[in-house]
Amino acid sequence: MTPGTLVLLGFPPSARLRDELRAAGHRLLAPDPRDAPESGHRYVAGAALQIGAADPRTPLVLVAHGLAGPLMPALGGAQRAAHRLVGGYVFVDAELPAPAGDWPDAPCGYLATSQGDPRLDAARLRAWRTAETEEEGLAHALRELIGSL
Repeated sequence: MTPGTLVLLGFPPSARLRDELRAAGHRLLAPDPRDAPESGHRYVAGAALQIGAADPRTPLVLVAHGLAGPLMPALGGAQRAAHRLVGGYVFVDAELPAPAGDWPDAPCGYLATSQGDPRLDAARLRAWRTAETEEEGLAHALRELIGSL
């Protein structure tokens, strides 16, 4: 899939990752809500407002790290409510959301940067695309995984 905009959610600041993705031609948006992902719906609301204000190109690919992972269904729902197409979801070393009836509404992938990540097996059981990489190869592996969605 070719995303219009990659939306990076819950990532620690990494100029290298962002620089490498931009150099590969990706449009990026990295919402930074006042509330942390642990705040749940407040994080979703803040991220959704920032995504809307940026007027991103669609389809969006929502890419979550860490505790932003379980919020992906709500973030995707907020984008659908705003009439923005979500073309895929990617989890990078992220916690997984509970299975839900009407989600996922687009292809999903899981990218692990450490060996033996049990969430990788859980993603495989859900028939998601999966990949593993070292931290140094994160941008390349992320581009490859998104391309396979």
